[in-house]
Amino acid sequence: MLAHFIDSKPFQCGYFQDRKSLFEEYLLEDISEVEFEYLLSHGLRHFGEYYFRPRCRNCHDCVPIRLRTDEYFLTRSQKRALLGCSDVEIRLGLPQFSREKFQLYLDHKKRFASLQDDVEDEENFRLSFYGKTPFGMEFEYYLNGELIGVALADVTRKTFSAIYTFYSTTHTQLSLGTFSIIKQIQFCQSRGIPYFYMGYFIAQNPSLAYKANFRPNEIYIDHEWRPYRNAQGDTLVPEDKLQWVNSETLVKAASRDPWPKGPEV
Repeated sequence: MLAHFIDSKPFQCGYFQDRKSLFEEYLLEDISEVEFEYLLSHGLRHFGEYYFRPRCRNCHDCVPIRLRTDEYFLTRSQKRALLGCSDVEIRLGLPQFSREKFQLYLDHKKRFASLQDDVEDEENFRLSFYGKTPFGMEFEYYLNGELIGVALADVTRKTFSAIYTFYSTTHTQLSLGTFSIIKQIQFCQSRGIPYFYMGYFIAQNPSLAYKANFRPNEIYIDHEWRPYRNAQGDTLVPEDKLQWVNSETLVKAASRDPWPKGPEV
């Protein structure tokens, strides 16, 4: 793996208007599957070759969250989402860019007027979602022949990482976001993939808090994965403990062996 280190600067938080974000960030090339799984299990996310995880100075609300797929429990609302999307056709394949998908992405972003990001033009969209993706996979969702949703992910033998899902705003009667996550979890179950990574969870932010509804799940705090909500929906970690303080540098430039053995992912 070839690592390029980025001199990170604080910027406006995309989830809280009164806060600044700071990332630990890298450009990583030629990453192996073992290295990728290690980074994922320690809270890193990525868009293309850009890898990052929060290292904010005064806020620690972003907490990595994952689901154990073999114990996944469908809630009543999730069962209704499956039923409501029974006419949706799913096509699986490698990530393939199209302008139709870019326009669908722009339409989807209208739902989040307050969310700030850098993926505003076609070039950045390509680089973020359709650049070099050695573990990439794409779920396409069609209704009556029309593309209405796309989900991008990374898949290895042990992990499935949901990168981003975007879908049409004209089909509000369909719970496409929930439907997409369920179908990705079922994909994992069919292939014996034990962990489904959902990115970051923020209890106080509705656009990220929903992730805890997929259970049983675990959160990464104090350098280990801990059960958060069990299959019955019980919360096992009090809200005042939902803090992830990232105080270490994961990729070390001068290390002869940059991949210390950690917990199995």
